[in-house]
Amino acid sequence: MSRTNPHKKKRRAASQTLLMYGEGLSEEIFLKYLKGLYARDSGVAVTIRNGKGGNAVNIVIDASNAPGDFDKRVVVLDNDKGDTEMQQARQEATSRGIELIENTPCLEAVLLAVLNDGKNYSDKKSAWCKQQFQSDHLDKKKRTELNEYGKVFPKTLLDKQRSKVQELGKLISTMEKI
Repeated sequence: MSRTNPHKKKRRAASQTLLMYGEGLSEEIFLKYLKGLYARDSGVAVTIRNGKGGNAVNIVIDASNAPGDFDKRVVVLDNDKGDTEMQQARQEATSRGIELIENTPCLEAVLLAVLNDGKNYSDKKSAWCKQQFQSDHLDKKKRTELNEYGKVFPKTLLDKQRSKVQELGKLISTMEKI
């Protein structure tokens, strides 16, 4: 006779592990929201860390040096930095085997695109995108509250926009499978 309880739930084990390293707190919170929606039963254990802003190259290096044996490492960066800095970050990511997902020009531009049916904000400045997003959709004080993203970005909207907004599609598909 078996010593295990047949009614006891078996532990779910992830077949793959993923580190998603956001540039700052805004990226971290949004990635955690996406993780809750898309990574739950995907077989991918997603760990999200915050790069605390700064130089793009240093963020890539920090993600590479983050402790843990991950099958894949992904860095999510705003590409509103100088061309030289971004090129160095891309080279560093390639040499370290890290996938880079670039928000053009920033995360807020991607979020605005999701809310405005895929409209392109790449010609706008980061400061304008941040101000626009915070004044129209999610106040700066509420940006760190995970449940606030559910009010602004329901799963039905994200599902509809993932094919129109390239960066969003990459983030979601990365969490669903490696």
